[in-house]
Amino acid sequence: MARDQHISSSERLLSYSDAVFSIITTIMIVPLGGETVEEIHSSEDLLEGVKSIWFKILVYATTFVIVASTWSTHKSLFGYIEKVNETIILLNLGVLMASTFLPFSFLMFAEHPTEPLAVVLFCASVAIAGALMAGIAWQAYSRPNLLEEDEARYGEMKTKRCRTMLMVLGKPVIAVVAAGIGWIRIEAAWALLVMLLLEPLLRQVIISLYYFGKGNGEAGCKILLPSRLLVDTSDTLRTRVYSDGVYAIIATLIILDICVENVPSKEDDIAKHGDLITALKHDQHVFMSYAGTFITICMLWYLHHSIYYRIDVENPLLEFFNKLALMFAGLLPIVFKITGEFGKEVSAGDAALAVQLNACTVLFSSIWHLVMWIIIMKNKSKLIHHFVDVNEDKYMNAFMLIKLSVYPVISLLLFLLCFVPVWKFDSEVINWVQICTPAVFITIKIVRNCVQRREDKNRPSGTPAMSHLDANEFNHKRNNRDRENDITAV
Repeated sequence: MARDQHISSSERLLSYSDAVFSIITTIMIVPLGGETVEEIHSSEDLLEGVKSIWFKILVYATTFVIVASTWSTHKSLFGYIEKVNETIILLNLGVLMASTFLPFSFLMFAEHPTEPLAVVLFCASVAIAGALMAGIAWQAYSRPNLLEEDEARYGEMKTKRCRTMLMVLGKPVIAVVAAGIGWIRIEAAWALLVMLLLEPLLRQVIISLYYFGKGNGEAGCKILLPSRLLVDTSDTLRTRVYSDGVYAIIATLIILDICVENVPSKEDDIAKHGDLITALKHDQHVFMSYAGTFITICMLWYLHHSIYYRIDVENPLLEFFNKLALMFAGLLPIVFKITGEFGKEVSAGDAALAVQLNACTVLFSSIWHLVMWIIIMKNKSKLIHHFVDVNEDKYMNAFMLIKLSVYPVISLLLFLLCFVPVWKFDSEVINWVQICTPAVFITIKIVRNCVQRREDKNRPSGTPAMSHLDANEFNHKRNNRDRENDITAV
């Protein structure tokens, strides 16, 4: 009985973990802020400056992939765990601590790639996080009352524990081997660290070989089928919380440089420009860039919300493209800084390039949403919530496609127009486009409502508007299911 008194629901622990992981995921964009833009500014032109920081951008992307992969493993692990005790809570805090050290350790590795100690620090972070997750798995499967009901009821517990341990120990084993080899031959350690990115695929191959070794060739082949990326499904709750955290942090990161560099000082700016209004007007292009970037991030979140509002489960392919969307969105703070710094230098040609960088980043932040919706429509019977009848509302798919195409089309158009020699593009153009883009979504919404009203009028009398009823029932059930988690997140 004493042990049972320390058992609680896992929801608050998972909300806290998702918040920490979302911060870790986006924190690597901070080193690409002020100092990096100054480094670009010291180059002869913007193009050469961007080329000079390609390695830092690669470090950001690689760290994003590793941290996001760690979060995915954490999500899969707690997909089997419904309740937690104090031991699991403490082990999970250790996982978060080791994960928060990943950005620093990887930066150390990037700055000193030939130093064995830098490799060991990075490998130690990965190994400790994985070992602690293995401890969580062992603790949970030793006490079936902590597991989900179906997980605890069906199948042999020992087999399930081995399956879960294999899932969480893949990265730690690779990291430990790489750390040991790093002291002997650093190039071999690099090759092993690349395998960290391919660890999920390697794990599937090992499991498949295991089944083949036991004579179960059918199960071994089934694991390697690409169709599993579409068939396997999981709940979307943690993905929504994690994604919300990433978008929220990105939206607030862009104000940091303004607070540091664009607040007028009495000694310098006021004395130089005469009064506060004139001093603020001098940096008006920075504030315009801030407004446009903030609105863009918020609208990207709105599109993400529109997608996940309609689905109840996701498959691994959706989760992959969602991570791509978040990774490119994480670059928006540095793109905002570049647009603010170089967006007015028309004579040097840097303004058009700054606009193109901005447009490309928005394009790759938004186009994956469109890809996700196409995947959902191809598998709507498995992914769309059964209370949302897509076949009944025949216009929903068309309007969603139009809505999700707005940013890719506008961004691609702006990128191509920059090559037109007659037009001189600068930051004001893309800033005003980004500020006015919400009007396009409002227009789409008005047209959508008008079409729906006409459909309701043409509906035979006595026939209920099923799409509306389904939406209300769907909202009621989802609100009841997520209420405790939403309160915790707030």
